[in-house]
Amino acid sequence: MKIKSKLIAALIALLLFGCINMAPEKLDENPEQPGCTPQFPDMNVTYNNYVKKIITRYCITCHQGGNSPGPGNFSTYNGVRIYADFFAVRVIQDRADMPQGNAPLPKYVRDSLNIWINNCSPEN
Repeated sequence: MKIKSKLIAALIALLLFGCINMAPEKLDENPEQPGCTPQFPDMNVTYNNYVKKIITRYCITCHQGGNSPGPGNFSTYNGVRIYADFFAVRVIQDRADMPQGNAPLPKYVRDSLNIWINNCSPEN
């Protein structure tokens, strides 16, 4: 009976250890992009000179943190930056599902956001 209990305990421990190692890493709260090379270095699309205005106009209603309907707090650069990589699928593509319940953003806006992301999402 003791062998069976030890075997069950070992299997449970192994299962838990395996699940822990499979868990996704937490999003970086202090975003940095070491090794990122801007793809469009001649195009100056930054958070402060462009992206912040787009976020305020189209996204902040649902993504303002606290009890807002959408995840994340897009009221700061760091709050937006940790989700920027998801923009390619959720915001930038032609059949984007954000902003939720509305048509995709205008093409020129999506193109500018794409440049921002491919330039390593600079703040300034």
